[in-house]
Amino acid sequence: VTPVAGGSLGADPLGDHFSDPTAVDVDAELATAAEWATRLAERAPGTHTLTIDGCRYHDRGASDATELAATIAAAAATARSLAAAGVADPFAAIELRIAATADQFATIAKLRAVRILWARVAELAGDSAAAGRSPIHAVASRAMHTAYDPAVNVLRSTVACFAAAAGGADAITLWPFDTLSSDEPSELGRRLARNTQSILMLESHLPTVVDPAGGSWYVERRTTELAAAAWEQLREI
Repeated sequence: VTPVAGGSLGADPLGDHFSDPTAVDVDAELATAAEWATRLAERAPGTHTLTIDGCRYHDRGASDATELAATIAAAAATARSLAAAGVADPFAAIELRIAATADQFATIAKLRAVRILWARVAELAGDSAAAGRSPIHAVASRAMHTAYDPAVNVLRSTVACFAAAAGGADAITLWPFDTLSSDEPSELGRRLARNTQSILMLESHLPTVVDPAGGSWYVERRTTELAAAAWEQLREI
């Protein structure tokens, strides 16, 4: 039996260049990523090679629209590079990572908007169904965490987790509530980070409803406006 692998190798050459322009040879890194994408497509098709990490833009103070624009711009450029290198399905090699915050409706709208934007890119690339092969990974915002009253982070992460699930994230990661207040997160912090999403999934049944915010005038309008604002910035980039 061939084992089925999952997850992502986490490569993000353009994002690494953004974080430290002197440390990364983007062309060389993209070439290596293309080699791995082809290899994984053959041997572990459930594993993604690249994670385009929008959290790094969010943590630097980007607005939701700017975070989405920068993420989609990096993802589109990466997909273009993979296609040029001969990767058969660039979209399947990419995972998108987006920051989730305690602003519930903003996070729901952002998770819904990133799908709209990425679907538009896939449509322009000639394969409108390709966007669905790129999972969306929501990660709790580090910028919303406080080091001085860490217990509050439990509440903030719970709201962020709920919003990410309601927004349709395929995977959600929470930080331990005491990540910023200690050298090493405590066992309790790690357990709560893991169990918060388990409780929301098993007791609140969040994954059983497809697009639970769909049909809400407020959420739909906010999603549309955010996607439009992000697309304008994406065009500038």
